[in-house]
Amino acid sequence: MTGKDSTKKPPAKPTRDFPLYAHRSGSWVKKIRGKLYYFGGWADPDAALKAYLEVRDDLLAGRTPRPRRDNELTVENLCNLFLASRERLKDTGELSAETYADYLAEAKRVAAELGKTTLVEQLRPEDFADLRAKLGTRVGLKTLEGRIARVRAIFNYADKNGLLEIPLSKIWGTEFGKPSQRALKVLKRENPKSLTAKEIWQLLEVASEQVAAMIWLGINCGFGNTDVARLRLADIDFETGWLSLYRSKTGIERRCPIWPETIKALKAAIHARPTPKSPDDADLVFVTKYGGSWMPKDKYNPLSQEIKKLREAAGIKGKGKGFYALRHMVQTVGDGCKNFVAVSALMGHADGSISGHYREKVSDEALLEVTNHVRKWLLSAKPGRQSKAGNQPGRQKGRKFD
Repeated sequence: MTGKDSTKKPPAKPTRDFPLYAHRSGSWVKKIRGKLYYFGGWADPDAALKAYLEVRDDLLAGRTPRPRRDNELTVENLCNLFLASRERLKDTGELSAETYADYLAEAKRVAAELGKTTLVEQLRPEDFADLRAKLGTRVGLKTLEGRIARVRAIFNYADKNGLLEIPLSKIWGTEFGKPSQRALKVLKRENPKSLTAKEIWQLLEVASEQVAAMIWLGINCGFGNTDVARLRLADIDFETGWLSLYRSKTGIERRCPIWPETIKALKAAIHARPTPKSPDDADLVFVTKYGGSWMPKDKYNPLSQEIKKLREAAGIKGKGKGFYALRHMVQTVGDGCKNFVAVSALMGHADGSISGHYREKVSDEALLEVTNHVRKWLLSAKPGRQSKAGNQPGRQKGRKFD
């Protein structure tokens, strides 16, 4: 122990960002949660810093510091190992860049909440109960479900790869499960993701050329936010009137017959498209007014924000009426034609069934049947529609829209 020596002047910090300060007792100290902690003498600031970092996360969280041994798995090390494994999958095309970004964001959140230097095997069920509560702060049950699934994937990686000496069940206990199916069903019933055909037309009336084209793709092809952000000019064949691409989330090839209205909107959007700033975005169909991609980044989703503004401008109220609701409506309305396999193919859903394994493709005629069915539903609410004028056949290169 270093005794107090009032005759010596405390030294300056070795670096500007050094987290401790020199106390007149002769020690490097830090005040945490109103209490002063001592981490070693002035003569060895590096040792003091190391001692501080070993217990920092526990002290900041109000926990009694737990003993640590060399070469044991910390939360930070586990997150890095897991992310490295996901990055390898991303590099081989087995994991989309968007999914990897979700894992990265979750790993950062886990490290911040549980403490980077906390040993994984010293975590206890109460730590995960607290983590679950924090993950659910100011988010819906569906978002919480996704966050918990990603966190569980991180810790399951440690368990399945033999990095733990004790069962994972003893570490996270019983309170780190996903929201119950009952709760999710209640949520869906109380907050359905739906837009009426009339509301879709209201959005189209106030939307810019780019966003209007995105809305048409949403209800024509079941596109989500990321789908429209990734769409390339080469994905669209205006001569045949078909769109072909792979869905990033599932890697499933998607083909969709695009309606005359969608084609017209796409051409208008491309004509009005701002000049992309990055060469990587040169062939994107949609570019923001700042010359960038519409791809969601972290917590910011530019298209969701734009749709929110349009809803306000159109006077559309209620929850569950974001851009992704268009995808929900394609599934819901499309199911009415009773060709569920074609609807699933249009949506880009992965089919893990035996039939899905043997099915090589879904016919273009089946896909047309689904899109015709959805188009009829939408045109039935077109403003100023007279009799069945909106349902007159539209022909383009061998396709027929009823």
